This record gives sequence, C-alpha cells and structure tokens, in this order.
Amino acid sequence: MRDRTRFLSFVAIAASVFLTGKVRAAGNEPLRVVTYNIRFGSANDGPDSWALRRAKVAETIADLDADIVGLQEALPFQIAFLLEGSSRYAATGVSREDGRTDGEASPILFDRTRFTLADAGTFWLSDTPDEAGTNTWGAACNRVCSWARLVDLSSGEAFVVLNTHWDHVSQAAREKSAALIRARAVSIASGDRVVVMGDLNAAEGNPALAVLLGDAGGGARGEARTIRFVDTYRVVHPEGRAGTYTGFRLDSDGGTRKIDHVLAGPGWKVRGAGIDRRMIGGRYPSDHFPVWAVLTPAE
Repeated sequence: MRDRTRFLSFVAIAASVFLTGKVRAAGNEPLRVVTYNIRFGSANDGPDSWALRRAKVAETIADLDADIVGLQEALPFQIAFLLEGSSRYAATGVSREDGRTDGEASPILFDRTRFTLADAGTFWLSDTPDEAGTNTWGAACNRVCSWARLVDLSSGEAFVVLNTHWDHVSQAAREKSAALIRARAVSIASGDRVVVMGDLNAAEGNPALAVLLGDAGGGARGEARTIRFVDTYRVVHPEGRAGTYTGFRLDSDGGTRKIDHVLAGPGWKVRGAGIDRRMIGGRYPSDHFPVWAVLTPAE
C-alpha cells in the first residue's frame, strides 16, 4: 500500500525517552499503554511553550513507563526530541499534510526491546483514506490514523495498535472517522487483538464514540460490526469525573469531558487504568492529561 511506503521512509527513527535497565519477563507480561496529546510545539503558548515544557513531557512519558505511547499533535521536531539520544522506543507514523514530515502526526512509540514491528501504516480519515492529505468530510483540518502490528519478542504473539486524533469541529467527521477506524481495525488485525487510542474530541456519550464501543454505525458491507471495544478507564473506574483537557488552566482538573481514550478490543483483560494529572514545576506538561491502561491477554 502507498501509505506503507510513506511510513517506511519516516519510521526508521529508533530511540527512547529514557533507559529502563529493566529485565523483561518471558511470556505474556502486562502491556502498559498510554495516549498523550502533547500540544503542537509551534503554538504561541507563552509560559507553556514547547521549549519550556518539552523536558516535562519527556519526564512524564519516562515516569509512566509505557510499552506503547500514542502521541497526538506531534510535530517532527517534537518526536525527534522525545526520541533523541536513547534506545528504548522506536516510532511509527507520518505527518498528516503530505504523508511524510509536513504537519502534525499521530505516531506510535513502542518499546523496541520488547517488540518487533511486523507491519504498519497510516490512513487518512476521509473517503479516500489511502491518499495522503485528503479531507472529504468537512473536518477543520486533515486527520489521520496510524497503526502498527507488533510482535512480542518473548511470547511471539502479535497485536495491533491504532492511534488517532479526530476533528474538533465536525461531528459528522468524527462519526465517519469512527466507522472507518472500526472497519480498518477488523481488516488490519485479521483476528489479532486490537487497541485503539487517541484524542477523539468525543466525550463519553458522544455518538461517534458509541460507534466503537457498541453496535452503532457500520462500515462497508457491515465489516465494522464484527468488533466491539471497551473503554479501559471505565472498566476500572465506572463512575466519577474523568476530564482530560485543561487548556493549560492551572485551576482545571480536566472537568467532566473525557476526550482522550484507550479502547481495548476482544481478547484483552483490563488490569488497570488511570488519568495522569501531574504538574511539574507548578504547570501542566501539556494541555491534555495522559491516559493509561494496563492490559493482559484474556484467559
């Protein structure tokens, strides 16, 4: 596929935010997954500009100790900074404007000491998903979903991760994005376990989120009806406030709108989940909170 070719030109980045020194256990070790909108680094954010908070983002990712990190609003220089000079993570994904390095990306960082990359790609959230830079659903900007099939080096088991950032304006685009991702998840996974994560700009109860969590919506020829996801956070925390966006407001705990999600498909057992609301030096590292989950294969 054309998107795979574009991907291969970009993913040869292999590094990490930090060195763990951890000895990996054999077999099905728990999988720790994080989704994190890091706020695009060219924004004029004053005291929260990228130059002043990039070390805080790196520190947060390091402390969360994830096997897989899905980033949103990540510009190439931000990805390069987070990967620079270390050896734990490799990155997959391309920028949304040209399928190479122009604009924001939704890359997947994975622990290359634990996994090998078997396949990967990026598709656009549009009627022409394999054409770079396309936007046919009235979204405010181009949107993408990047994916990776990873193989655990100890167990030999494969699974698929999809990472995305939905439009912040168009509800119709969000609903169509959900149906496309659900259909693509089925075709890409080919029976493997699946995780979908990202900044969906869709709070709990939004019909677009319901497409992934239930039987709403549908893809071509009903393909999207063959897989159903669960919200990992709500599996562990069925009630309570769970907002994930602050806009850098220091008096905000994220409110009640949980728009950042880690969703697990069939075959996963949710062992833990949370929202990381840390401040560092009295400020938030990003305008979104990271959301994390711990998964194991279901018995």
